[in-house]
Amino acid sequence: MNLLKSKDPAPSKLSYKINRLFYRLWFKVLLITVFLISSAFLAKKFFYKNIDLNEEIKLLSEESSAFYKDLTELSISSVLVKGAQKSLEKEITIMVQNLATEGFSALKAQALREKIQAINKVEKAFVKFSTDGLVIVSVIERKEAVVFFNNDLYEVLDSNGIILSIKPNYQGLSGFPLLVGKHGSRKIKELLSLVNEIAANKSEVLYYEWIGQRRWNIHMKNDLVFKLPENNLSKAVELMSMFLNETNKPLRPIVSVDLRNIDKPVIKFRKPSSVEYTTEKIGRFES
Repeated sequence: MNLLKSKDPAPSKLSYKINRLFYRLWFKVLLITVFLISSAFLAKKFFYKNIDLNEEIKLLSEESSAFYKDLTELSISSVLVKGAQKSLEKEITIMVQNLATEGFSALKAQALREKIQAINKVEKAFVKFSTDGLVIVSVIERKEAVVFFNNDLYEVLDSNGIILSIKPNYQGLSGFPLLVGKHGSRKIKELLSLVNEIAANKSEVLYYEWIGQRRWNIHMKNDLVFKLPENNLSKAVELMSMFLNETNKPLRPIVSVDLRNIDKPVIKFRKPSSVEYTTEKIGRFES
């Protein structure tokens, strides 16, 4: 044991301390850094003595700018829009052409896609740009689903309640369900579900009214109103359809059918005017 200890260098010796430094990571990093700095200094002094680094950097910058200019100022030969109706196709084409005057490239395709997708009628957009100047825009267009009467204007909405257009009148919009009532535009999906449940009788509906932000009234073209409940809507629609399909008598004398209590429907009749009542009375006497 004494022999082994005598061969082990004493901790106080300088050589031992230096030897231990080489096992330290920070010391290795320091040596590598000093080596790289020294190499760079020697290279600058001996190899780049006759080279103007400023001029070289300037030349590289000019070449890069020219290359970037070629990428960003390509001319537009044509624009192809897929999946859009004529009015939307024209709007997108004009947008692309206007952006082309500012310089256009594949680098700007993402920005163009975002601008197109910001159009209300566009649900999704995809843009491709080819080196021959052809811009291809593919869109998924939002579909008109409901007309919402709001502040004396007719808002055409899609199934998510997004406004696609605003019309001053109802002309040309009769193919879509007409909705009225405060905050009715928040219930588009529920309305479309109701329209589907009504099925064969939906062509007889004049408009749908969202009442008290909790239930529906259905106004028919013959002035009859069905008052539907908050809950058990399907059962109420079933009773409504039975009433319309099985009633043989004229429905004009009936003002409304209240289905808010499914077990006890209430039918309200129209009060005859004095003229109607007199005519009816005279008719009875003459017979």
